[in-house]
Amino acid sequence: MARRSIIREILGWILAVIIPVILVFALNLFVFTISGVRQESMRNTLKEGDIVFFSRLSSDIDKLKRGDIILFLADGREKEGFLDELSIKINDFRAVITGRSTAKRYVKRIIGMPGDMIDIKEDGSVYINGEKESKAYVRGLTPPGKMGYPLEVPEDHLFVMGDNREVSSDSRDFGCISIKSVEGKAVFILWPPSKVGSIK
Repeated sequence: MARRSIIREILGWILAVIIPVILVFALNLFVFTISGVRQESMRNTLKEGDIVFFSRLSSDIDKLKRGDIILFLADGREKEGFLDELSIKINDFRAVITGRSTAKRYVKRIIGMPGDMIDIKEDGSVYINGEKESKAYVRGLTPPGKMGYPLEVPEDHLFVMGDNREVSSDSRDFGCISIKSVEGKAVFILWPPSKVGSIK
């Protein structure tokens, strides 16, 4: 009897730990992801060390718009369905446990949607569909980078740039990104306490 009671108690403790872990893993896979900012390319909107809540429910092409800040897989990686998503999350989970690096990701702002025409002049002026960009969040000049302009954003792709234009590596260097690489849209800042709140 005592042995059964001990086994029952051990199983109870195991379930008390495993169920919340599975629940958090599932939510992180389908609903949200939380990521720290490790670059200076989004300064002053986001700074290195900021922790941001990204909604996975808002990462479809029809739920994104110009001006949104997104988290996406770097180096041209794309997610081809649920199994890819699951594999990436499992590898991230392993990396956290073992102390290794997780899949490389970038945080940037959407400047161009599919079909938009982007033009960046030598003087740093940015034109979207013929209209000159004038946004308070832009920091510094906008060098044209390696791409040729004017550039039309392909279907199911996005043109992204960091707010700190002079130091950001973005679509000016590696081209438009696939919607399949997007992992979520930034909703609000969780850390530091002085910055907690929704992102503009």
